[in-house]
Amino acid sequence: MNAKRRRQFQLEDANGEKLATGVLYNEGNVQVLWRADIGWTGEQYSSLTPLLDLMPGIAVLRLIDTES
Repeated sequence: MNAKRRRQFQLEDANGEKLATGVLYNEGNVQVLWRADIGWTGEQYSSLTPLLDLMPGIAVLRLIDTES
């Protein structure tokens, strides 16, 4: 069975404050968890593009290297 390949990411404001964390799958699907001041809402999208317009103040999309 093939495991889905994925990459963790976080969205930050211009000061480096984390606004959301998530997982980007190689197929393009995205799962995101927004920060507590908006209720730590979990959502899924078919691409990364809509996330960048959903919350004001997003300045950085940081991919997190999880491979050792």
